[in-house]
Amino acid sequence: MLNPGETYEGYLKAVAAGADYVEFDARRTLDGTLVALHEARAGRGCPVTAVSYSRLCELAGHEVPRIAEVMRLLAGRAIAHIDLKDAGCTVAVTRLGLELVGPAGMIVTTGDREVVARLKGQFPAVPVGLSIGGGLARAVRRSVTPVFKMAVSRTELAAVEMADWAVIQRRLARAEVLAHCQRRGIKTMVWTVNADRALARWVATPGVDALVTDRPARAISLREQRALEPLSGLSRSGSRSARPEP
Repeated sequence: MLNPGETYEGYLKAVAAGADYVEFDARRTLDGTLVALHEARAGRGCPVTAVSYSRLCELAGHEVPRIAEVMRLLAGRAIAHIDLKDAGCTVAVTRLGLELVGPAGMIVTTGDREVVARLKGQFPAVPVGLSIGGGLARAVRRSVTPVFKMAVSRTELAAVEMADWAVIQRRLARAEVLAHCQRRGIKTMVWTVNADRALARWVATPGVDALVTDRPARAISLREQRALEPLSGLSRSGSRSARPEP
């Protein structure tokens, strides 16, 4: 099932809400079209990589956003947060970003350490983030009992040093992990934070450079209440990386 928030209107709403970053997932169709789409399959379970763009839109029941158009909407208004879901489109989508928004207008994130290394080697000017905790997030969604003793491994901490950003699932964003990144000059992004109490906590947490939230307007309000000032164009804590609301 496709996320109804993944529309051009959804991205425009995220910008209008005041998000510093707007996140979208990157995939490529059979005919090479780069699309902003979270799900790997569409319609009757057809892989996105196995259908043409026109067929994908038929299965979705609406015009699936092309990444080129999303970037044009964001250019000069918000930073394009490109979350790679298909490693096969890494080079194409990064080159497109450089052409349309430039390195200062984008960040590319992935949970694949090899992709991080490849990106930094080929596109050193492009900000790259290593995502930590994707497997945990899936386990939590499927579990009916609490998950305890969650931690970031030494291997993950070592791997994140290849990147410019650590993109950390909120349950793993412990103080010691944030401090590790801060000491090494690695920016931190915590995902996904939506509840009021959690937003208030994370907006006020030192060492967090950005929050991923579906509620950017609320995050902005809470940041203003805390009277937090932006540092070097980013908020030390409380910048918003918004995803289109479903």
